[in-house]
Formats: sequence, structure tokens, C-alpha cells
Amino acid sequence: MQIKNGVNVHFIQSKKFKDVGISIRFRCQLEKENVASRSLLALMLMDRCEKYNTKKKMSEVQDDLYGATLGAQTVGFGKSHVLEIRSKIINPLYLARENDLFERNIEFLSEVIFNPLFENKSFEENKDILLSKINRMDDDPQQYIVSCGLKEIGKGTPLGISTLGTYDDVNNLVMDDIMQEYKKMIYENIIDILICGDFDEKKAVVYITKYFPFQDRNKKYDSYYKVENEEDAKTTTYYKNISQSYVMMTWFTNTMISDKEYYALRVANGILGQYSTSFLFQEVREKRSLCYSIFSNLISYDGALGITTGIEQNNLEETISLIKQQFERVCKGDFGEELLNTTKRLIISSLKSSEDHMNSLMAFKYQNILLEKNHKIQDIIKCVNDVTKVDIVSAISKCLYKGTVILRKEDADEKDI
Repeated sequence: MQIKNGVNVHFIQSKKFKDVGISIRFRCQLEKENVASRSLLALMLMDRCEKYNTKKKMSEVQDDLYGATLGAQTVGFGKSHVLEIRSKIINPLYLARENDLFERNIEFLSEVIFNPLFENKSFEENKDILLSKINRMDDDPQQYIVSCGLKEIGKGTPLGISTLGTYDDVNNLVMDDIMQEYKKMIYENIIDILICGDFDEKKAVVYITKYFPFQDRNKKYDSYYKVENEEDAKTTTYYKNISQSYVMMTWFTNTMISDKEYYALRVANGILGQYSTSFLFQEVREKRSLCYSIFSNLISYDGALGITTGIEQNNLEETISLIKQQFERVCKGDFGEELLNTTKRLIISSLKSSEDHMNSLMAFKYQNILLEKNHKIQDIIKCVNDVTKVDIVSAISKCLYKGTVILRKEDADEKDI
């Protein structure tokens, strides 16, 4: 339901959980100029606010709310950038004398969102935290290769933008950047409030209307798209002091997550490299022992597919060649009904299990919001079941190879240069 123009509340009723979860998602356009400031803003909002102006007070109020949790993160959805504030409380139905717990938690979230404390101490502390997080990610070879791969292959597109922000972008931030981004978040971002659990919807509307005085906004932000650029397919090599080499290969799928053909692509990805039954796992890892790990992944909101693996340096050329062969096998329909049906069962099992997890239910609901759909889990299961071999060949044959990024171990003489 809409409480203001551009501000909507979505209810996910379920008696499976002993908690009630709330997720408040602020969505804007993904731009290199705003991701660092939004990532730091998310940390500062969680740190303290005017009413609870120390970490200790923030912790005490959550304890007083029977161990309520509070968290924030920033995530990219294609062309959109989302700052999420989330909280979870025990369902008041399980507390004999705490029937106002839900309202008190909404009031606490209101303080966090509408009365943040922007002070230099919090700014510097959380800036250091964010810089340390970026450094840790860069020190993890598997995360580093994905970051480098998307940056190289996605040049000039949202795919090539780090949704967390780069080290230099974060390091150059000043307090005014955060305050300006906060104003945009409050007054311009599209807002979706998701509540999941067993709760009274009428009371929820009353509390949200009372404590969340958002104003109308008239912005519209695109999310999913088909990534494309004029870059030719190429191989780029990086060097790092690591024990093994890593490879990321990327294709543009030319299929949007909203397309009917997307489900065939999803099954194709499962056959290619998502499960232990897949070609990549069986042929590259199990039969030839060329790698320690290998998997393919759909970057659905951008319309891209990536394959990532960690290998010994002397196996680089053979592994890359073998990966391309497995991709071509799927394109040619070189797989049997048994593998097709097994892959469908694994996808469907994952879909069914998502109904038992609050975060997964919220993620599915938000996908519906972004796609402007009203799909149920059973609708997706039917789409997966209906996929044929012909559909799979058609979908994956549309994929365009865009390049390979290699992360190699430094040679001894290179370290001295």
C-alpha cells in the first residue's frame, strides 16, 4: 500500500517465524559519485543518533527491546543502488506483558532514520571501518578477482561500478558529502518498507504513518537492464602476492530478469556450473582436478554471467580452454534429460526452502517490487518446470563472451620492480 507518493508498505504474513522483521529500503540511481557516501552513511546511521548518542546507549535500547537487532547495508540491483535499514524483534505474541514492543521498535527506527547524529568522531570511526572492509575484500583473492572482472568487463555501465565504493572514493569523503546524501535519501529516494511475520497490519499502518513522516517524491529509478558496451572481448592480467591464480570469465546474456526466457537461462546456468552435478564441477574439478573451486553465477539485474575459479598457475590455459568447451556444450544442447531434470529439482528445492527463511521471503518480495510483478514462489517453480532443452539452447546461445580477467601470483623479480 502507498502511504505517500513514492513510499510504499508491503506486508508478508507468515506464522512460521517467532520474530517480526522490518526492512526499509531507500532506492536511487547507481552512480559512481554516490556509492561511497551511501555506504558510509549506512554505517553512520547504525552507529548512533541524537537520542541515543553513544554506542552504549544504542546497545542498551536494543537490549530493552528484548534483543532487537539493527543492521544496514548497501546493495546494487542493476541500475539501482539500495540502502537498506533492517531490524528484527521477537514477536510480541510470545511476551505476556509487552504488547507495545512492535510500536516501540518502530519508534526506535524512526529515531535512527530521522534524527541521525552527524559528528566528526562517528564520521572518522566509520570511515576507517569502511576502508578496512574494502582492504579486506581486496586481500581476498576470490572477491578481488570478481571486483576486477566486473570493473574491466563492465566499463561504462552500472555493472562496472563497485556498489560499496572504491578505497580512494571513500578516503576522499568529507562530512558534507554524507549530509548531502542523507538529504537525498530522505527526500528523493524511492522507499519500500517490508514487514514480515505474524503481526497486525492495521496497527502497522498506524505506527508507520505516525513515526515515519516521509514526504511525497516523484522520482523513478530503473533497475534491471541488458548490459552492453562497445568493448571488445579481451584478456586482462593482474598480479598479486597470492598462493594460486584466479580466473573470472564473463558473458553478457542479452536477457533481462523480466524476460520469459530468463528461466531457461537460469536452468542453463545450473547445468553449466552452479551445482556439483554441473559440467564445470564435474569436468574441470572432479575429472581433471584442475581447480579447487569453480562456479558460474547469473548477475541477473545486469544481464551478465560470470564463471570464477581458483587454480594452479600452470593449469591456466588448459582450464580456460576447458571452461569454454563446457559453455559450448550447453549451447549445443549436449546434455541429457537426467541432468536437465536434476538441475530443475535443485533449483526448485532452493525456491521451496526460501519460504522457510525470512530474509529470503523479503528478497523475493523486493524482486517482485522491482520487476513490478506479483509472482508467487509456485509461479516461478512452474516456469522452471516448463523449461525445455530447446529453450535452454536458445537462451544461452544469445550470450556474448566479453572477456577474461586473470589474477596471477607475482614472480620473485616482479616484486622488486
